[in-house]
Amino acid sequence: MNAGRAHRLYTEEALRELSASPRDRLLRRLEHSDVDGLRAELAALEREHRGQRERYLDWVTTILDTAVERHGRDGLRLLVGRTLAFFAAYPGVDPVHDEEPAPMADEVAAAAGRDDRDTALAVFDRREAEWRSAVDVLRDWLSALLSQVYASYGPDELEAFHRRRGEDALRGLMSDIDRPAGERLENLVRLLHGHFTDLAISEDDEKFTIVQDPCGTCARQVLDGRFAAGLGLAVVTDEHPVTWGGRPTTIYRTHVPIWHVEMARERLGVPWPVNRCPAGLDGGACTILLYKDPHDPSSVDRLPRASDSATPATKGRS
Repeated sequence: MNAGRAHRLYTEEALRELSASPRDRLLRRLEHSDVDGLRAELAALEREHRGQRERYLDWVTTILDTAVERHGRDGLRLLVGRTLAFFAAYPGVDPVHDEEPAPMADEVAAAAGRDDRDTALAVFDRREAEWRSAVDVLRDWLSALLSQVYASYGPDELEAFHRRRGEDALRGLMSDIDRPAGERLENLVRLLHGHFTDLAISEDDEKFTIVQDPCGTCARQVLDGRFAAGLGLAVVTDEHPVTWGGRPTTIYRTHVPIWHVEMARERLGVPWPVNRCPAGLDGGACTILLYKDPHDPSSVDRLPRASDSATPATKGRS
């Protein structure tokens, strides 16, 4: 951190270090034989992966619970049927026998302690691939359920389902508002690395700009072919808050304008944080603007617009 500049909290070098991927950090730890630091860092990464898996499980549960609450037995049967179809079509995952990946921190650290760099990297890469699979299947399952909600009930009901889950999701996010700006940034970066995101961070006087390329959730879902895998995931095109007013939006991504725009405005008066997601089936870079002052009114001017460019490969209700 740099106290020499009144409005900047980080040096360029510190931002590069904060942006570094978990694998790049591991490589540096191996080069310096920093076994204890390596173990602590990988344990923290695994906590983020585990936390994301638990949040997705909670989200799936909330969707099913909301279906019962709002549509009774028929609503639940609809989503149970969609679940059966989803897992029948899903590529390469056994939902019955797949479990949380085995811990990697001690195993990688043991290899590092023997100066066996190749084994340390191989274990890390294997466990990260297992975690991606374990997390992605839940992301895609909840996307299939939300696609069915949208196809059957329309965008208003999709928003209602997002709001139900958003009450819990925003509780933690709002508790972060009162933390120092640098701490908020570092917490968010840890979360994004737990999503398997590659990112770069810059800073100006008012905000941090985090460019994810690719985003570890929405963009990877597109790039990994989940919209071409027979899963029936929707791209929503209605002029509605779930699409920033009519911007083609993948079904998973429709939670962003509800949680981080509509619900954040109701609590703070402004969006939080500002997510500038790609449109439609664009798997390109996604930008997050994290304002140092969470109530900064200029954040409203940075929201995506319905008129922003969109990839032509979009579709309506699935």
